Amino acid sequence: MRIYTCSFCGRPIPPGTGIMYVKADGTVLRFCSRKCFVSAIKYNRDPRKLTWIRKMKKVKKAP
Repeated sequence: MRIYTCSFCGRPIPPGTGIMYVKADGTVLRFCSRKCFVSAIKYNRDPRKLTWIRKMKKVKKAP
């Protein structure tokens, strides 16, 4: 069994739960909850601008 991560918030999705959304171009998006699904698909929200998202921002190091 494989544990996937949410395409919106980055939270791990246990086997047998979550929503799998397949776009017309064949891209597979997996969501942990309906809240993440609606925020991403219906409202086109940017997860970096929401406070309830646990996804960490990548910080670039100066050379």
